[in-house]
Amino acid sequence: MKKAVHHYQIAAMMGHVYARHNLACTEADNGNYQRGMKHFMISAKCGLKDSLNNVQEGFADGHVTKEEFEKTLRDYQAACDQTKSEQRDRAAIIAASERE
Repeated sequence: MKKAVHHYQIAAMMGHVYARHNLACTEADNGNYQRGMKHFMISAKCGLKDSLNNVQEGFADGHVTKEEFEKTLRDYQAACDQTKSEQRDRAAIIAASERE
């Protein structure tokens, strides 16, 4: 497990969002809730919905303050807004119509 955590840390430092999320899960599983929540907040800021859900659970459990949760929510929304475009919307409509 130490090797996996080490590789998650390296990947997270290089910007891999899912590695940061997995590192947060590992930290939380080991009882390091504050550290885990910080990692979840960073990956949620990059637009990862699963991390945002975990921050929301952390808020409900008292591991995240209201201010931290609100900031994470704003950052998540900003990341999602940056990825929106008309071209992506059209592609999603086409993909949905092809599945039918």
